[in-house]
Amino acid sequence: MDDNDVMSKNANLQSAGKKADQPAVNVKLIRTLFSGTRHRPTMGLVTRRTSMLTFIIVFALGIWSLNIWVKGNLGGMLFWQPSDYICGFLLVASIWFSYRIVHWFKFAEFLIAVQNEMTKVSWPKRPELIRSSLVVILTMFLFTAALFGYDLVWQLLLKAIGISA
Repeated sequence: MDDNDVMSKNANLQSAGKKADQPAVNVKLIRTLFSGTRHRPTMGLVTRRTSMLTFIIVFALGIWSLNIWVKGNLGGMLFWQPSDYICGFLLVASIWFSYRIVHWFKFAEFLIAVQNEMTKVSWPKRPELIRSSLVVILTMFLFTAALFGYDLVWQLLLKAIGISA
């Protein structure tokens, strides 16, 4: 056994000890979800609000889909529709989660940093934006036409040699 093997075993034992000392669940995240405090509430407002709105939309679409599925599969089996109450509770819980998660210190710091970096971006002026957009759209149409042409040529060649779908 050489020195590298001993060093790697010691490093593995130390990292295993550190992992054993850490809690299995992020305690600060759980505290944040069930508290009313906000982390640096005046900073990164645009990215926080945008993230929160995105979370709410995604959760609402998922809950709506769940409600449709439950009513379709269990609609005739139940006297009353508990799915409406369950989906309402899930919607309220997801709004609360969305509000709280953007105030979790790690995520809030990330969103603040994102907004600070976005102020450093040099955005194009309107004429440059229009020119660039036209180039992209024109290139898309040209590639679409080229691929359509290749597909048509291959279809004619394969049909000519007797292979068809």
